[in-house]
Amino acid sequence: MSDDLRPCEQAAAGLEQLAALMRAQAWRGEAGTPPLPPTQAQVLRMLAAAPQGLRARDVAGRLSISPASLSDSLKAMEAKGWIRRTVDADDRRAWVVRLSRAGRSLATRLQHPAQGMTGLLRALDNEDVGALLRVTQLLVAEAQQQGMATGLRTCLGCRFFQPFASGDAARPHFCGFVGAAFGDAELRADCAEQIPADEDLLSANQERFRLRNPP
Repeated sequence: MSDDLRPCEQAAAGLEQLAALMRAQAWRGEAGTPPLPPTQAQVLRMLAAAPQGLRARDVAGRLSISPASLSDSLKAMEAKGWIRRTVDADDRRAWVVRLSRAGRSLATRLQHPAQGMTGLLRALDNEDVGALLRVTQLLVAEAQQQGMATGLRTCLGCRFFQPFASGDAARPHFCGFVGAAFGDAELRADCAEQIPADEDLLSANQERFRLRNPP
């Protein structure tokens, strides 16, 4: 085995173990939540951040699953009274998905600080969380480049993101949307205001974001 592959394999094993733990927790259900397939839990969290609703195909794109697989999950959630589907006024062939009152209540319980991955991350300090968020940005960018994911709304993939542009060592990045500097611990893995960067800007930002000793 190549020595330079061993750290990557160990990191991959750790991430896979955590993912398996989170899936098992979702199926068990706890803190007043019923057992949930991971896809349904993700849909509930996603819709909770989009009160206006989302097109079903956009939900499938963000989850990187097929529309057919999502359709099965949405039918099950609709039967449980957690979501409502209506025809899109702008495209009669598309569905818009929104949370029902019961679905919003369940989504709120899922977002409790003790739930899921958040319960684990609370044990870390801000510096460690910032380091994890930084790595997450890079991993999502790589996943998108390899065609594994679409529609993910990270800072690194956004036209407003300016890495290491503020001149402030504590808050090195700059967001052109809000006009403010911020640090790694404030990086967003899912930002509602994100507008995808074009290919040239994305490439330049990724190269700058990877710098070990940024200017």
